[in-house]
Amino acid sequence: MSAHYTPTRETLRAHRQIFWDAWQKAQADLPLNALEVRIARVIRMHPEYHPYFEDMEDFLERDFQIDDGMNPYLHLSLHLALEEQAASKQPPEMGQALIHMVSVKKMDRHDALHKILDILAEVIHQSQRLGEEPNHQLYTAQLKDLTRL
Repeated sequence: MSAHYTPTRETLRAHRQIFWDAWQKAQADLPLNALEVRIARVIRMHPEYHPYFEDMEDFLERDFQIDDGMNPYLHLSLHLALEEQAASKQPPEMGQALIHMVSVKKMDRHDALHKILDILAEVIHQSQRLGEEPNHQLYTAQLKDLTRL
């Protein structure tokens, strides 16, 4: 088993700063790199989180409690991970599940992403509880299940 990783406050701030900067640039219609385009797209999909982007220090420093629901930063980060998976087609099961839910099940793309996000979040949570790497086989098996249901 590997040691449990807990990011430092500085690491959290640095990661959150990337989201903050991308959103601010998008709002100002400044040029964005590919990652910033994806970040802005994910933030745009979540207007309920836009108030967090009004106060930089609060956004960078706020601690979210479990009973607050999913941490908005975590939620946006998982969405970004899924956008990267879709763009890179890795794992292929993710893209297949997304296409199936949108084209066959006629789900809204955002709703379909949330179904996949729930699976990814649980796989990551389980890996953290066990102190292990995320279980890729479990993730892909559950993604395949989405195409069967």
